Amino acid sequence: MPFSPYINFKLDNGIEVFAENIDTVQSVSIGMFLRSGVLYESDSIRGVSHLIEHMMFKGTLNRSPKDIASEFDRIGGCLNAFTAKDYCCYYARVVKDKFEVAIDVLADMLINSQFVNEELERERKVILEEIKMYEDSPDEIIHELLGQNIWKNSRLGNPILGTSNTVSSMTRNDVFEFFKNQYVAENLLICIAGNFDQQNLKKMLSEKLSLMRKGSFNSDFFDFDTMAHSSVYIKEIEQVHLTLGTEGLAFSDERRFPLTILNAAFGGGMSSRLFQEIREKRGMAYTVYSYHTSFKNTGLFGIYAGTSMEHLAHVLELFYSEIQNIAENGLTDSELDDTREQIKGTVMLSLESTTNRMNRLSANFLYDTEVKTPEEAIKPYLAVNSQQIKDIAKQILDEKKMAITMIAPSQNAVDILKKSPFSQRELTVGKLGANVLR
Repeated sequence: MPFSPYINFKLDNGIEVFAENIDTVQSVSIGMFLRSGVLYESDSIRGVSHLIEHMMFKGTLNRSPKDIASEFDRIGGCLNAFTAKDYCCYYARVVKDKFEVAIDVLADMLINSQFVNEELERERKVILEEIKMYEDSPDEIIHELLGQNIWKNSRLGNPILGTSNTVSSMTRNDVFEFFKNQYVAENLLICIAGNFDQQNLKKMLSEKLSLMRKGSFNSDFFDFDTMAHSSVYIKEIEQVHLTLGTEGLAFSDERRFPLTILNAAFGGGMSSRLFQEIREKRGMAYTVYSYHTSFKNTGLFGIYAGTSMEHLAHVLELFYSEIQNIAENGLTDSELDDTREQIKGTVMLSLESTTNRMNRLSANFLYDTEVKTPEEAIKPYLAVNSQQIKDIAKQILDEKKMAITMIAPSQNAVDILKKSPFSQRELTVGKLGANVLR
């Protein structure tokens, strides 16, 4: 009798497991997810989740930092991690017969990491350089600054990396206390997708993770306030980096399906309205796009363009006219049909990656939503109609509720913004330098 492709169970110590068995592939992807990130950090230790992510690769009771790297290099696998606003993920991808090796290394990292002070101080320097690099990249830092504008009084607006001040000042005890509080069995989800021995999965995971610390953890999801605020930062650069943003939709909000289609048609690709109007027809930007990011209780809808001072006024006018047009009229029938097919194709192509399939399984744990089959995942997008697009466009694309953030080479950008259709909002102006992130 064939096994079900979806598996969900809890280990005796509270670790939850979601897995999808795909016996037609030769690889398996494993992700270990924990609720962590800026939403769980107090002001004095902003960036601690990201620092811990780095420290997980810096040696355990059983392996040196080089041993951790070499073990995956020897088997041709990959091992990596990332920190988001609201969770951390440690993940690996290996050929199917090295599945147990990957689990063993990941479990060792989560359970037995040592936080040796010499390694901590070295990694602190690495992250301080990472922050400097980030602050020197206006096309990256602009989105963090937009988040600060939208979530002005919320931890959600804090930078994932932390600041130079917080990373420099937090002690080993600060780091280890946060690690002990968040890295516990009840706060760990293991997601697996690919070709693995389903029959022995629970037994093997129980053996590898039996020593994972138990205990309560900080599961609060902090309140947030959103506001439409404008900020202009002056820096000696060649281009103006311009973002507009507003509160989006939570991951569990059913309206995110029409919003995803709206975003794809508005600024999500080369055939989108923003790309065609601003880049293809007028040549006023190399990079222009829109995006939508969902969290558990909220989201962010943003628009970005990199342009010259010469074109800034016109780009602002085009942003305004395109926002007004789509908010009033929605999409044409052909745009809606094409974008539904685009979303369908994107979802189907993503399913050819075991890593993408592994990430899909985490939504239940992180955002309290169901794990869906590929067919179930596509269905809501195909059901979106023109009226839903018009409704969500009016709700989200309200320019009066949009925050504006700009990094510009000249103070003249402030005057241009004040004369633009987006002038009616609170405005602050300053220089973009070190420690601009709060």
